[in-house]
This record gives sequence, structure tokens and C-alpha cells, in this order.
Amino acid sequence: MWPALGAGCAAGVVFAVLQIFLTTPLILHAERYEASLSGSHYAQVVPSVLKSGTADGAQLWQVHGDAHTEQAWEPEDGLERMAYTALTAVLTGVGYGLLLVSAMALKGGAISPRSGLAWGVAGFIAFAMAPAMGLPPELPGSAAADLMSRQIWWAGTVIATVIGIAGLVFARNPVWSAASVVLIAIPHIVGAPEAGGYVSDAPAELAAEFVSVSLGASLVFWAVLGSVAALLWTRGEPGRSPVGA
Repeated sequence: MWPALGAGCAAGVVFAVLQIFLTTPLILHAERYEASLSGSHYAQVVPSVLKSGTADGAQLWQVHGDAHTEQAWEPEDGLERMAYTALTAVLTGVGYGLLLVSAMALKGGAISPRSGLAWGVAGFIAFAMAPAMGLPPELPGSAAADLMSRQIWWAGTVIATVIGIAGLVFARNPVWSAASVVLIAIPHIVGAPEAGGYVSDAPAELAAEFVSVSLGASLVFWAVLGSVAALLWTRGEPGRSPVGA
């Protein structure tokens, strides 16, 4: 528990700082675009769109989202938002830390900060990079498919990627290696759920920057998580040096 809790808190704090200074400003920027396009603009455009009978899924999603914008709660900008961001990041870090340390324990063998970094990179690939190939991080005001469909695809992609990486790293049979590659590719061949159109209140350049910054912050998060978990693991073992081979 100690390596998971310690590494989760450390990675969560680092991730929270990255979010506050890198991703949150982009989110706030996108929210300003979303707010500027809501209200009177949609009050004039939406009725004509619906009467025409040509609204696609993305348009209807946008209409539905704008209709509920005022009812949705969100933390106030400033200290309150930073506090919720930090709390969420730490809780997320502890949760992923428990998963990562459990996987290390099940695998067995020597653990070092270097191998912990490798575990962290594998976690980044499975939980962030692979799902982002179909469902990239989204700014407020972006069109999105049905939530349940996205959750199912995300979970399936993570499971397939985890099993595939394990097969590639630990299997010594070429057949298993080939099967692992196919397993990793299956969710992307099937394809992630689509919203029915590409609609976003924010500019494409802002959305692209948000995706790259989010994935970069996630990579740092997982690298810190794996390295610190392994470091605490080795320090907690009697007779073990904190730096292994």
C-alpha cells in the first residue's frame, strides 16, 4: 500500500501542477468560446435547424449541450478550481498507483526505478495513448458520441492494450507476440464511437494544442508514478538498495 499511496500522491501533485499551468488555461479559453456562441446565437439558429429536418447528430448534441449549460455546476475559477483539480489528480494517482503496484507484485522479480519507469510508460500507452487514438482529450464545446458507448470502447481498448503489451514483453512465443499485436489493433480496427459530425466551439488549433499538452502531462504523470512506486518499493524491502539494476 505504501508504494501505491506515496507514488499516487507524488504523481497526482505533479499532474495537478501541469494541469493548472498547461491544460486549465486552454479549457478556460475554450469555455469563453463556448459561452460567446451560446445564448442569443443558438436561440436564433437552433429553431431553424430543427425545423429544416437536416440536423445531424453533432448538431443535436450541441443544441442539447447548450440547453443545459446554465444548469451544470462547475467550480469557481481560481483557488476553488485549483483545489478540485489537485484533489482529483491525487485521487486518480492513488487509484492508478494501486493498479500499477498490484501488477508489479503479480509479475514478481526485481524492481528498480528504471523498471518502474518502464512500467509507467506501459501504463501511459495502455491508459492514455491508445484510447486517445480513437477518443482524444476534448475541450468544452466539442461534439461527442454517446457516453456509454465511449466508456465501453475506452475500457475495451485499455484491456486489449494491457494484455497485448504483456504478451509482447513477457511472451517468448512468436505466435503469442503476433496475437498480441492483433489484439492491440482490434479496438482501432473496430473504431471508436463517432458523434456524427465534427463540431466544436473552439478553434481547431486550440483543440490540437489541448490534445498534445494533455498527452504530454499524462506521460509525465505515468513516468513519475512508475518511478516513485519502484523507488518506495525498493526502500521498503530489508537489505535492498534504493537503486537497483
